[in-house]
Formats: sequence, C-alpha cells, structure tokens
Amino acid sequence: MIKVTEFEEQIPSLLPVTLALLKSANLTIHDQVRQITVHGSRGLAGCYRPDSDIDLCLIVDMGRHLPGSGLESFLQSVLETTIINWRSSTSLDLAIVFDSRHCGLKCFGLIAFDPQACPEGGADCFGLYKTQSGFKGIVTDAGVKVKLMYPCITIWKRR
Repeated sequence: MIKVTEFEEQIPSLLPVTLALLKSANLTIHDQVRQITVHGSRGLAGCYRPDSDIDLCLIVDMGRHLPGSGLESFLQSVLETTIINWRSSTSLDLAIVFDSRHCGLKCFGLIAFDPQACPEGGADCFGLYKTQSGFKGIVTDAGVKVKLMYPCITIWKRR
C-alpha cells in the first residue's frame, strides 16, 4: 500500500479544495497503481456542490495479471485498497483503468482530448473496472468514449 501525500506540482494552485480533501481523506492506493487522475466537478470541470462526489481513476500496471488469470480479483483488490482506507464523508467514485490495447494510455496524461494521442479512435479502448449501482466487474462494450472523460488531470504519478 502507498499512502499518497505528495501530489503533482500544479495541483495546489489548480485544485486547492480538492487537494485539501484528498490529503484529509487518507488517500491510499495499491502498489500497482502508477497514476491517479481526477475527473468531473472536483477536477478541472469545477462547479462542485458540497455534496458532490470525487471521481478518481486509478491507472494500474498489469504486470502478471492477464485476462483469465485472476484479473478481476486483482482489480477488486486495487479498488478495495483505496475504499477501505478512505476517510472522508465525500463519496468516492472510483474507476480502475488498465491498458488493454498496449497504447500506453497517453490520453490519461492529457488535460484535453487529442485525437493524435488515441490510435484506437477513443471508444472502449482501455480496460475499465467499476463497482457501482449493483454492478461489479470489468466494463465491456459500453461505448465509453475517451473524449467524454475530459477535462481530467493527473494528480499523482509514481516516480
């Protein structure tokens, strides 16, 4: 487990309230998380309400975890690491993202959509694991479009 205490250098000036929330919430991640992005109203989109959740993507290194070899249990353990350690009344909307097309997920390092960074066209081009509204598992063929996830910003990256 990694307790996230240091954030990307632009985060204090761009998202001071979100940063304070993350620091007080005991943001803790699985060892295989390599990057965290924030999306939605507590990110660069702004205009959050006091009862708004925080939308985070935990981008993981797959390592030995390939489809059919315990992938879902691995992704669930990544999710649970953060959920179990979360200490805030602000709801956490987590997505676990993994590279399923060997593109390097460059799109998650950008603030705005760039079609040149997405050789697959940007629809269902990355692996996604969520638990929400009674659903638990890998999201497939849902029509998830990369350009709709913006604006997003990397708040932490493994060095």
